[in-house]
Amino acid sequence: MSPNNQSQLIEVINQLDDQQIPLVLQFISSLQKNIPTAPASTKTVLERMGGYPKHFLEGSGDLSERSVRKKIIAEKIRAKHQARHE
Repeated sequence: MSPNNQSQLIEVINQLDDQQIPLVLQFISSLQKNIPTAPASTKTVLERMGGYPKHFLEGSGDLSERSVRKKIIAEKIRAKHQARHE
């Protein structure tokens, strides 16, 4: 620390009232403590969320094709509609 900074710090500390001194000391001690770093998580986001949702795993066929997804969605909508009107 340069002598100028040190003298400024001492001057500011001398101007503190009795209520501010404990707060400054607490702040200084927090700067001196080593803050432990959080361990890097080895789990993926999905693992932390509980894994893949089961309804994703229950799907059949190759859902990467739009026509297949469209057909499955249409079937589910028809089934819901029938269930409501029975």
